[in-house]
Amino acid sequence: MPFANINGFRMYYRDDGAGLPLLFGHGLMGSIAQQEALFENLQPLRAANRVVTYDARGHGLSGHTADPGDYSWAALAGDMRGLMAHLGITRAHIGGGSMGAGTSLMLALAHPESVASLILVLPPPFGDDLVEPQQMFMLLAAAIENLGLEAAVEIVTQVPQMQELKASAPQRYALFRDGFLALNPVGIVAAIRGLFGGGQIPTQRFGEITAPTLIVAHDGDPIHPLSSAHLLAQSLPNARLWVAPSPNYLQAHPEVTVEVVGQFLDAQAARVS
Repeated sequence: MPFANINGFRMYYRDDGAGLPLLFGHGLMGSIAQQEALFENLQPLRAANRVVTYDARGHGLSGHTADPGDYSWAALAGDMRGLMAHLGITRAHIGGGSMGAGTSLMLALAHPESVASLILVLPPPFGDDLVEPQQMFMLLAAAIENLGLEAAVEIVTQVPQMQELKASAPQRYALFRDGFLALNPVGIVAAIRGLFGGGQIPTQRFGEITAPTLIVAHDGDPIHPLSSAHLLAQSLPNARLWVAPSPNYLQAHPEVTVEVVGQFLDAQAARVS
C-alpha cells in the first residue's frame, strides 16, 4: 500500500489510471474505503483519467496529529498540496465530497495555478448555515472524548437519517457504522474541532476562483445545505450546479455522482483538445 510522509504525518493514498490527474478528497469521518463502498466509487473514471484519492489526516489508514490547528481548512489544503508535490503533480482536476469539497476550495484560493477544474460534491455549510452543524459536531467531539468512540457512534446512528438508511439499505448502514468505529478517536476529535472551531472558508473570496467548476448538491440536508451550493454557483464565475431530484437520491444512486463528474471531465477534455 502506498504511503507518503506529508506535513508531519503518514498519508495513505491510491493512484491509478492515466491522463490529467483528478485528485479527490473524502468527507469528514470518511476514508478511501468508505468513499468507494458508499459514496463515490470512482473506478469508472479511471478508464480515462488518472485518479488520486487519499485518506485525510486523522482518517482511514493515514496517521494523525492531536492539534486541532493541523485540521483547519488551510492546513487540509496544505496536505492536499503536499500529496500533489509528492506525486510530481503540478496541475490537476481538484475535488471532493463535503470536507473534500471545502479542502478543494481552499486549495483553489491558495494555488489557482494548480487547478484545472473544481468538482465540489455536497459542499460544506457557510455563514449562518454553519451554526447547526457546528453545534452538532462539537457535541459529537465531546461525546467521543468523554464517552468513547463506540458510545458516540451509537448516538450518531440514532439520528433519523441513519435509521432511514438502516431500514432501506442495511448493508450500507453496516458499512457506514463500521467505518465510524474504525476512526482514530484522537484524530477525529482534533479534526472536528479544527474544522468547526477554527477559521472558516472565506466566502468573500469565491469570485477569485475562475477555474471551471462543477457543483453537485441536494436539498433537505443541514450538513450540506443547498444554499451553500447556490452561493458557490452565484459567486464562482465559471460554475455549473447540478441538483439531485430528492434528498436521498445520491445516497440511493451513488453511481449518478460519478456519471455527472465523468461528463464534466469529458467536457473539460474536449474544451482543451
